[in-house]
Amino acid sequence: MNFSLYTIYNLLITAILFVLFLICLWNLYILRKKSYTKIPDSSLPFVSVLIPARNEEVNINKILPSVLEQEYPGYEVIVLNDNSDDRTGEIIEQIKKKYPQLKVINGKPLEEGWTGKCFACKQLYEESKGDYLLFTDADTVHRPNSLRDSVTIALNTNADMLTLFPKMTMISLAEKIIMPMFFFVVMLLLPLYFVEKKGFVNFSIGMGPFIMFKRKAYDKIGTHEAVKNAIVEDIWLARKIKKHGLKLTAADGMSMVSVRMYSSFKEIWEGLSKNMFAAFKFSSPMLLTVNVIFVLLFFFPFILLPLELSLQFTLSEEVILTLIQVLILYLVRFSLSYRFKLGFISSILHPLGAVSIAFIAFNSWRWIKFGGGSKWKGRVYKPDCSIAWRGGSQAGIILLNEKVF
Repeated sequence: MNFSLYTIYNLLITAILFVLFLICLWNLYILRKKSYTKIPDSSLPFVSVLIPARNEEVNINKILPSVLEQEYPGYEVIVLNDNSDDRTGEIIEQIKKKYPQLKVINGKPLEEGWTGKCFACKQLYEESKGDYLLFTDADTVHRPNSLRDSVTIALNTNADMLTLFPKMTMISLAEKIIMPMFFFVVMLLLPLYFVEKKGFVNFSIGMGPFIMFKRKAYDKIGTHEAVKNAIVEDIWLARKIKKHGLKLTAADGMSMVSVRMYSSFKEIWEGLSKNMFAAFKFSSPMLLTVNVIFVLLFFFPFILLPLELSLQFTLSEEVILTLIQVLILYLVRFSLSYRFKLGFISSILHPLGAVSIAFIAFNSWRWIKFGGGSKWKGRVYKPDCSIAWRGGSQAGIILLNEKVF
């Protein structure tokens, strides 16, 4: 049987999507709800909850009460006001009046060679005394069981680093279209089976909203200082854990913590543009290659199917294969929407979400190459590719300036 090049192309895309669908099912099985041995209060370690906060006046009055009212016997909460120029500091002081146990730090001016978040986490660590350290973002909200349940998972799995898939809070249409793509990309492209296996450094994941370390493990990898110039520090911290032969665990945290990462299209555009190129080690060929493959796999089937149907009136091999591709993608999206409570509008509008990610990736590259650097929370970071981390994991970062945008 003779196949045209276009038929061979469609067969290849269909086969790849089917394999990715199987990976997704495998990952959903791994993230299924599990039962863990309950830990008595007397055996629970002391935990430091560490919160960096820069210009978080909208979020800080939600996260602080949520972590200060945990059903956990021994812990401390430390928040660092990272040179905010909004009402963050004022709100923190108001909350401290109600919760005097809250420890507040005013951040030092950002030192050269550091990204803002890493430098804030360094200062938080230096003030902490917990056997376990929980770094959590200021845009999260924790349920009362968050600390106990996460520590229980960490102890049962002997995790040196535990990171959780949070529940995603999405309100605006832009959030509902774009943010679920995070789950889509991770669940299709990252086999979680290898995440918890020692070695397999490239199969690492860290989710900034919730990262918990054994203190000894955190010290061993060099603390945040080891990734001090990283924009996507959560991924590089996870890789450091695995490079040191330590245990990384990723678990379902939807019943423990929720996060609203961005509240508008502008925030999504800037936030993801900050991270995207950095995640590809500032390699233009790597970003271009992955972006092209991403578009071919996850967006083009929705363009090709109506074109094929408009050019022929029979169910040819090409039409059938493209239809299968679309069905696989929708099956994945609806499965993830059901599992992670992402809302079905995001599934229906999958093509818009997919093409948005492609444009954001291009913008991330454009910002770094021609736009003067990544912009976030009033700071601009530009990679200095002449400064490389050992192992080539990340280019160095120069803080160009600090101002309000």
